[in-house]
Amino acid sequence: IEEMIDKLTERIKNSLKMNFQEFSGKAVNREEKVFVIVSFLAMLELVRQGLLSAVQNGHNEDIIIERREITEND
Repeated sequence: IEEMIDKLTERIKNSLKMNFQEFSGKAVNREEKVFVIVSFLAMLELVRQGLLSAVQNGHNEDIIIERREITEND
């Protein structure tokens, strides 16, 4: 998970906003499904740390990931 957190952090540094599917890709086989799960856990950890925000506008819609700007109040 730590490696995936690093990858996600690096990707989000290069773009202010992305959707989760762009980052994780489409899972076809077991290995790709594990990659998506680990990516999701990494995203949740970065949201918990306050580095990212994640929004899903509706059921079965993609998750939009945005880099949070750190302020002195955070």
